[in-house]
Amino acid sequence: MASYYVREQGATIHKVDQRLVVLKDNKEFARIPLHQLDQLIVMGNVQMTTQAMGALLNVGTDVVFMSTTGKMRGRLTADDSKYGELRVKQLQALTNVATALTLAKRIVSGKVANQEAVLNTRGVSDAAPGRSLVVGGRAMTPQASGPAMEQQLRGMRMMLASGLAATDADALRGFEGKAATYYWPAFGQLLQRDLGFKGRVYHPPTDPVNALLSFGYALLQKDVTAAAKLVGFDVYIGFFHTVQYGRPSLVLDLMEEFRAVVVDVVVLDLINGGRMTANDFKRDEADGPGVMMKPDALKRVIEAHEQRLEQVFVYVMTGEQASLRRCIELQARQLARVIKGEAEQFMPLQLRKTT
Repeated sequence: MASYYVREQGATIHKVDQRLVVLKDNKEFARIPLHQLDQLIVMGNVQMTTQAMGALLNVGTDVVFMSTTGKMRGRLTADDSKYGELRVKQLQALTNVATALTLAKRIVSGKVANQEAVLNTRGVSDAAPGRSLVVGGRAMTPQASGPAMEQQLRGMRMMLASGLAATDADALRGFEGKAATYYWPAFGQLLQRDLGFKGRVYHPPTDPVNALLSFGYALLQKDVTAAAKLVGFDVYIGFFHTVQYGRPSLVLDLMEEFRAVVVDVVVLDLINGGRMTANDFKRDEADGPGVMMKPDALKRVIEAHEQRLEQVFVYVMTGEQASLRRCIELQARQLARVIKGEAEQFMPLQLRKTT
């Protein structure tokens, strides 16, 4: 068991022996062995006893608190001050302009290449066995073809090439943003059902597709944060994303190359497979034009997200077979080695389907 979500509103999480027990109105909803739990996600109005919190801290389980709609509230974590050496190196890398820019370019390269791969294959789940998800940033044979798609792909490649030639981080961010203006219309072409998607809208999401994307990225953020903390990073010191109060810049950096291959693929599969329809959404009264998922739909998205993370691929850098969840950790550890001077350069994510 990698992750467990507690979504039963009004429930309480107790510790009984070496298990967590979820109760509401004296009814038992779940019994979770502590040794099998890597991450506990508590959503909405759910209580937790001090005995349960102490047990989770003792075994080092990552505990994430989210709203019922997926907004991050905080985490319960043990003392992580033992990673001083890595964090000093991390800060030194940030203040070295050339090093920080090089890392930022590798992050953008991985993001755009994986976006392109998803567009070309309609998701890695459709790629042929043995084919790399990322092939040096080059395109694979498109399945969603046509002049419009080809134009969007050319635009993305042009923006990536310009970004990699940029001499400062602000210019790089500008070209990355322009690449996104080509990506989202192309992504929209892959949707086989019209749910009102006209482009990426962040807050509030104005259509079901944007609501799915935003919730998916919130789930991905909590997974990447867990990996970054496991490795020992200061999650607020990043290289591509600027350092700002309250922004987990390093987490956002590590997320970039996983956004398309995890979240965007899940959204395409849910919509194109008919598992999510307009009836699964409602207007968010608090946000006016905002759209939110109904509770049953939320559960479906969580299940699809967790299933995606457990899919196994060949992690090209080492040749090992690893789940996407494990690949997040491997990429974080690779970045740590580069920052500490144990590896020469950060290599963007490369995957192959297992045979």
